[in-house]
Amino acid sequence: MGRAQTSSAESHALHRRGDLRFAPQITADMLSGKQLDATSAFEDAWRRRFENYGASHDDDASIAGWSSSGLDARLRHFKRAWPTDAPCGDWLDAGCGAGTYSRFLAERKMSVVAIDYSWPSTRKARDRSQLDIRWATADVTALPLRTNSLDGVLCLGVMQALASPEPALTELVRVLRPGGIVWVDALNARCFPSALEILWRRLKDQPPRLRHDQPRRLIALLQSIGFRDVRCHFVPILPGKLDRLQSVAEARFVHRLLAAAPTLAQLVSHAFLLTGQKR
Repeated sequence: MGRAQTSSAESHALHRRGDLRFAPQITADMLSGKQLDATSAFEDAWRRRFENYGASHDDDASIAGWSSSGLDARLRHFKRAWPTDAPCGDWLDAGCGAGTYSRFLAERKMSVVAIDYSWPSTRKARDRSQLDIRWATADVTALPLRTNSLDGVLCLGVMQALASPEPALTELVRVLRPGGIVWVDALNARCFPSALEILWRRLKDQPPRLRHDQPRRLIALLQSIGFRDVRCHFVPILPGKLDRLQSVAEARFVHRLLAAAPTLAQLVSHAFLLTGQKR
């Protein structure tokens, strides 16, 4: 990860609101000891990529490492799954990137904290947002937040850049209050094209470019660490060359078909979105 230099005012942020408290900003240099030693080469490579994305680009999609059509499709699927009666309160956007989902929450009157381990990304997200959102540079596996301090958490576009989901998900359940809501997405290892790519890279003895998860295993993990009522929403996203047909993949009849046939949904869905409630 590139070492971003910040001023003293930018490198320390301590905010209070009720029982929600933030420690000083966590920077790459602060993670260079014991914690970074335990970080895999895979995660370190992605950390560097995201810092480069944040420093080199200005649009939401490129900062987050997606294509414009890919981010738009993900956001539409998320909005479709989002309940109209979602609780307000204190929410965290963990891995906020350029703040796409942070602004979505703030527009719905949530009190939003947005964090990302890429300092250039959080800086640009802050500068382009007029809404009352609190920004911090921090790692999802070491959140500078009090235990049982949040009503909801989003963690989108993060799991594929981690060597394992457990450390991040354990932190998310820690900071949520009992009854709090989590939303997390992942790339689908059961999707047919993704499964072929994974197999091909293994046969060529190449390391994975991204990490994929199996829906059932991630659901079981969420349940084992303290979540109940875990629901899965499959997210079919077509390759960029076929993005003109994305509207068909998002048609109501396709949505109903995939909901009724989860085995088919796994084979054709590039990603999946999980939501659950802390016990």
